[in-house]
Amino acid sequence: MSEIIPQSYTEPEYIEPQSVQMGAIHISNDVVSKIVGMAAQATEGISSMSVGLTEGIAKSISGKSLQKGIDVAIKDDQASIQLRINVQFGKKMHEVCQELQHNVQQAVEQLTGIMVNEIKVQVVGVTMQEQV
Repeated sequence: MSEIIPQSYTEPEYIEPQSVQMGAIHISNDVVSKIVGMAAQATEGISSMSVGLTEGIAKSISGKSLQKGIDVAIKDDQASIQLRINVQFGKKMHEVCQELQHNVQQAVEQLTGIMVNEIKVQVVGVTMQEQV
């Protein structure tokens, strides 16, 4: 007769992989600026971004592609964003600006991993909606 020899079962040990850092990751201000521009476009009540005088001059002299009405500064993985916008007439400006701040923060943090510590919105104009 064959005899069954009991064997003890050892649960396999789970080894958590270590995060490997291959090198530094840099996301340019222009990329963040484009993300901000797309989030602003998706915000209801904003008719357009506004170009300041110095930004317009810098763009014409350097030919550099600057995002219209958007300034981004990143320091220590924290972003500071400044926006100049035109709001559609009849919209509540404070609500449009709050929604804009929320949309921009969500987009930048989710797509880049960079934390947004401030978003300053300056309403520089009011535009009438075009009649179709």
